[in-house]
Amino acid sequence: MSNTHYNLRFDIQSYWHAGSGRCDGVLLEAVIHKNPAGLPFLPGRTVKGLLRDAVFRAEQWGHIPPKTTHCFFGSEAVEDRARFETEAGALGVSDAVLPTDIGTWLSHTAINPQLRQVLFQQLSANAIDPTTGSAKTHSLRTIEVAIPLPLTARLEVINPTRIENWGKGQTHWTDCLKPCLSLIRAVGTSRSRGLGRVAVSLEEEK
Repeated sequence: MSNTHYNLRFDIQSYWHAGSGRCDGVLLEAVIHKNPAGLPFLPGRTVKGLLRDAVFRAEQWGHIPPKTTHCFFGSEAVEDRARFETEAGALGVSDAVLPTDIGTWLSHTAINPQLRQVLFQQLSANAIDPTTGSAKTHSLRTIEVAIPLPLTARLEVINPTRIENWGKGQTHWTDCLKPCLSLIRAVGTSRSRGLGRVAVSLEEEK
């Protein structure tokens, strides 16, 4: 029986911001997702969205078989579709978190919280008036970012039959997914400004 569990590795190469939708008083207008131990991570829904977008683009360009996106990730949620009308995909994905040894060590209660804080920085920027070329009044925005880090998510086949029916025994689904990963160039917000540059790879879980 073929392996059904894989590790999806995110080698993040620049500051990144996976927004939590929260602020931190008057100092930070946006803070990133953290687990209960205060460590940064990419939520599973974010990881799935990145994968879906990459596979969808490859499918639209004719590089992979039609209906691959639907097979792998299921029906896309829309406002006018009831929950019971959606169809689950063949693949399930976890949050992308720090390597186990690093995450376990940093999560230990004996670790000084100030040590964990070195994982984060603050970035500030002003909006520029296109007419004058100068900063707009009261436009200063400060966000929290995480330093470049390796993160790993667990990718699992949760519906083997659906995968088998898709490939018809001719193409392994990982051979289809791996080339799509190069289309994921960045994670999080402000990607057009250089945040979250990333290289993504897939490996069998040992």
